[in-house]
Amino acid sequence: MDEDGNIIYSLGTLSNKDNFSIPMTLLLESGRLTLEKKISLFEYIPLYKENNSSYQYYEVDNIPILQVNSLCRTTASDNTIESFIENSKTLKEKDTVIIDLRGNIGGNMLNVEKWYEGFTGTKLRKDIIESGLYTNTSIDLSKDKFESKENEPDNIKDDCLETISRYENKRYFPGWSPIEYVDFKPIDNKTNIFILMDKKTSSAAEFLIYYLKKLNNVTLIGTNSNGCMLTGNCNSAVLPYSNIRISISHKIYINRDFHNIDGLGILPDLWVKPGQSLNKVINHIKKVS
Repeated sequence: MDEDGNIIYSLGTLSNKDNFSIPMTLLLESGRLTLEKKISLFEYIPLYKENNSSYQYYEVDNIPILQVNSLCRTTASDNTIESFIENSKTLKEKDTVIIDLRGNIGGNMLNVEKWYEGFTGTKLRKDIIESGLYTNTSIDLSKDKFESKENEPDNIKDDCLETISRYENKRYFPGWSPIEYVDFKPIDNKTNIFILMDKKTSSAAEFLIYYLKKLNNVTLIGTNSNGCMLTGNCNSAVLPYSNIRISISHKIYINRDFHNIDGLGILPDLWVKPGQSLNKVINHIKKVS
């Protein structure tokens, strides 16, 4: 996408190496003429944003923009995630919506489900296979995480701790919870949704992209996401002798086709530098409207 919002072709590649640039030699042929051209492809750097709240709604030229910095509270007093969910109920009447998920490293899947239900009017039928490991260790780690959380008010932490304790009474404790998944049922979406994403877009934010992309009229703009969808409910602990901090997940999510995109992420429909994607998609919307 160029500066004016026109869709163009551009040379690029995915790389599994931590390189800022990739040298490449092109062989250009036209009739009997051959030209060898050396170029370098440069990495699309994720957008840096200072996040003072989970969510902000604003409009540019009457285009609604949902800047979703996180899918959970950023501080205990931050209630903007509730506004994000509440706004979903009115957005389906809009012709076009931009959802900005650049730099969003995830949060609570419940907020994804609530927003989807508010926007579509139907409950989200999750077609991802999921199961959780519930043992004394995983429950203690989860309790420790919520007791030390600084971005949740005390009443929310108390509710979460009570929910965690109930797993000790489940028939499958200790062990894996029963596998859960259903068939996804799309709805007829008439709102043009443009989702901005970059390499920092992760976890619950990727699940929001995954399910919205199953609807009509949804276009992904930016770069591939982080690829952090295989595990969830991440807890951390410090090893007693080395003092090394480790992260431990006790929930697993698998596509029904068993295709693992960890590290690769979800690919966009249109590749655009994250720092330029908002202005370019606004110009594109104005051009095609």
